[in-house]
Amino acid sequence: MKGDPGSDPRSDRGTSGRSGPHRPRLKPLDQPRAVTVRTDEQGVPVHVRLPGKPARRVAAVRERWRIDDEWWRETISREYWAVVLDDGRMLTLYRDLSDEAWYVQRE
Repeated sequence: MKGDPGSDPRSDRGTSGRSGPHRPRLKPLDQPRAVTVRTDEQGVPVHVRLPGKPARRVAAVRERWRIDDEWWRETISREYWAVVLDDGRMLTLYRDLSDEAWYVQRE
């Protein structure tokens, strides 16, 4: 039936025209894990040690951002770093600013 959004096989109701196997899949974030991070004088990560692995040098910082949220419940204050290690692996790290502990969010 003309004008019926369900009759057009190209329509996918709210997914920007992408449907079927070509629609991008969202990947949930990994649960954060505690890591050991050594920083320089400015607080920039220079070495990362993942649990059970040797320390790796940070070859590049791709991005840095900060989140301060949920002040009405439990405060969340984190500084995130997207880094590339010397072996080419990309990690998303964050430093919990309330207790200064470091975590890896995504490997």
